[in-house]
Amino acid sequence: MESTSASIPVAAVPEAIASRRVYLLCALVGLGGLFAGVTGPLLSTYIPILVRDALGEHRAAIGAVMAIDNVLLFVLVPWAGILSDRASNRGGARRPLVIAGYVLAAAGMAMFPMVASLGLVGVVGAIVVLYGGLNIQRSPFQAMMADLIPSRQRSMATASVMFQMCVGAIVFLMLGRMLGMRTAFLIASITVLAIAAVFAMTLRESGQSETQATEATLRGMVDAAAAAVRGAIPGLRAIFLSTLLLQTVFQAFSTWFALHGTERFGVTPEDVTIGFIAWAVGGVFGALPAGFIGVRIGRRKAMLVGFLLMACCFVALDRVSTLSQAIPLLMLASASWTFPSVNAYPLFIEQIPRRSRGVLAALYLLCMALGGAIGDPLNGTIFDLVNGYRPLFLVMAVYTTLAFITVLLIPRGTGEAGTGPDAA
Repeated sequence: MESTSASIPVAAVPEAIASRRVYLLCALVGLGGLFAGVTGPLLSTYIPILVRDALGEHRAAIGAVMAIDNVLLFVLVPWAGILSDRASNRGGARRPLVIAGYVLAAAGMAMFPMVASLGLVGVVGAIVVLYGGLNIQRSPFQAMMADLIPSRQRSMATASVMFQMCVGAIVFLMLGRMLGMRTAFLIASITVLAIAAVFAMTLRESGQSETQATEATLRGMVDAAAAAVRGAIPGLRAIFLSTLLLQTVFQAFSTWFALHGTERFGVTPEDVTIGFIAWAVGGVFGALPAGFIGVRIGRRKAMLVGFLLMACCFVALDRVSTLSQAIPLLMLASASWTFPSVNAYPLFIEQIPRRSRGVLAALYLLCMALGGAIGDPLNGTIFDLVNGYRPLFLVMAVYTTLAFITVLLIPRGTGEAGTGPDAA
């Protein structure tokens, strides 16, 4: 382990105490997931409404404003990954970029309830600040997590991130319903600042020595992407493809389930939200076991188990006739979804040397974003062809089966704990 917030080196304390400190560090790093859970549901629920109120029923204009998020993602995620590698390679830390992103996001969250009266300019300004902060921290946080957490425990760290993300999503969705948008956004802003303060006070990184410094550049990112396509790193193409398909599955559910549920089960949009809550609850129950099982049986096997269970759940969901029957299956599908979600990133990052983690983490995140970008128009085309949303879960089962086959293509032993540059 390279560094913790403790003043006594881990190697100098008994093994049991060292183990407890690693798990404490996993819990601290998991606050990055709480950050996502605090911000994500509120943004998905309320920002489209605020944009519509500012623009009226001009749907193309609403879509253009909402696309600002994607523009910032494709610009800032690579840029921040490059900057974090430069800082680390020069002996510095990635944490300042993460904290800067949190502070900007907190400012954006605080601004939103107050900008509605300022019209379109105020809303766009708040979107730029908020999503700027969200995207600046993404790749530095992922790389920092790999730097701080020993190889064997990285699945537990990503499990902690997912667990806290799902808990935060449930809590802040409930706060939004009970207290209203304005209060929920302000509480979220304060929570984000508190997470930034905890990171500043507890996480301690040690960068590489000056003699190892390399200059991370955009050209280096392009070269890394080309190397991944050529198969220069074993299994990397299959990992990227399985990650893209995993995100496509999630995007299919998050985008289309409301329309599917109202059409198929004949329930109100309010009742359909129970399905989304069931998915979040399944994530809470599945995340930590997914990390533990990934540590015990290996990351690749855990991903295969998760994809197999997901496919079975989606086929069963296609056959049920009521929403009440679908709820337990949705929870099980979500719990199964955590198995590949928790173990895919540790499997990927294990092979990446520290000097390139920011750049390659950015590529991983862009691959996930591409899965979402491809999934929505592809699924929309399928639903147009069948003139309805009925085959949603069969489509998700197909994506999941393809992901299962893709993981089988990853060579055994690739990306497992203790096999990467850190072990050497």
